[in-house]
Amino acid sequence: MLRDSRLMLAFYSACTVHELGHIIALFSCGGRIKTVELSGSGIRIIMRKGGIIPLKNSLLVLLSGPAANLIIFIILKLTGGGEAFRLIDLMAAAYNMLPYRSLDGGAVIALLTDGSASERTVNTILAAVKLTVIVCAAAVTYFFGSVALPMLIASIALFIGDIRR
Repeated sequence: MLRDSRLMLAFYSACTVHELGHIIALFSCGGRIKTVELSGSGIRIIMRKGGIIPLKNSLLVLLSGPAANLIIFIILKLTGGGEAFRLIDLMAAAYNMLPYRSLDGGAVIALLTDGSASERTVNTILAAVKLTVIVCAAAVTYFFGSVALPMLIASIALFIGDIRR
């Protein structure tokens, strides 16, 4: 991807669409942004004091990023446009729904289970799923070589990030 400027543009465009989905949903739910922090897994939006929003609105905000990517994917699929951008949008939506806390999917699971009676069970199941993802990524890297190495590195880094939380 780093050698093809069209793919880099498509990647950053898909990331922008994703984060704008979150921001539009946040503003539509009455939230206000204090700061935005960039990290290796995207952006982190810090809300202003008193910026607690109800559970259903929090879910809407979390799911709006992947939803924005899916909407762009569907529009481009129906119109036959932007094959690279279309596929990167689909991958961004799927990737962000993985069950890691630093991604939207894990944040949704945490929002629904933290403090509940099933929290420990859910966390045990998620740990098994995350370890399975690492094993699968290692197998893909073994069979396909270094081209798949970023997937293995990302799955390990996300797993370690979740352990640290």
